[in-house]
Amino acid sequence: MAHVYRGIHVVKDSYVNVYLIVRNGKAILVDAGLESTWPRVVGYASSIGLALRNLRIIVVTHHHRDHVGSLKKAVEATGALVAAHVDEAELIKSASGVSVSIALRDGDVIESLRIVHTPGHTPGHICLLDEKTKSLFVGDLVYEKNGELHEIPHNYSLDPAMNRESIKKLLQLEFENVMPSHGNPVLRIGKEKLRELVAKLS
Repeated sequence: MAHVYRGIHVVKDSYVNVYLIVRNGKAILVDAGLESTWPRVVGYASSIGLALRNLRIIVVTHHHRDHVGSLKKAVEATGALVAAHVDEAELIKSASGVSVSIALRDGDVIESLRIVHTPGHTPGHICLLDEKTKSLFVGDLVYEKNGELHEIPHNYSLDPAMNRESIKKLLQLEFENVMPSHGNPVLRIGKEKLRELVAKLS
């Protein structure tokens, strides 16, 4: 649990990360982690002086349990709106019992985050490009290990070939930092590391 970069904070729980983006006293949560994650978010928010009522939006990258496990608790505690890709909405409701209030599509912008639809791992998986900090939140599209980026193992993805195409698509974006759900953030050289991964996959 730490400040990562210009108002972006990571809260780690076991093997998964969620991110708090704090600007002008307001906060956005990227994913809701495991069932055990919400108390960690609450504790961390308190440590940086962030009131839970200032958490306005939770953006969910996809419906898997380690991304929506605490979603219901988070919504009940804060009244935050849940945003996700339109193709993931029903899956999220089924997995978490929470309805998506903001249905997103590729290219939409929510609170300065540009939505990039990156299907493959799941139908409505999204990445979020924070143009203010040139940071890309990649969900489960790729993960970090020992400073390198890797594609998610094929057995975890609904369509591994499509997931690979989505990884390549990210090189069209302008970013410097990669914020993965698994592993550590890659600062400043994120795009270079993604380019190296795409070269290996080709």
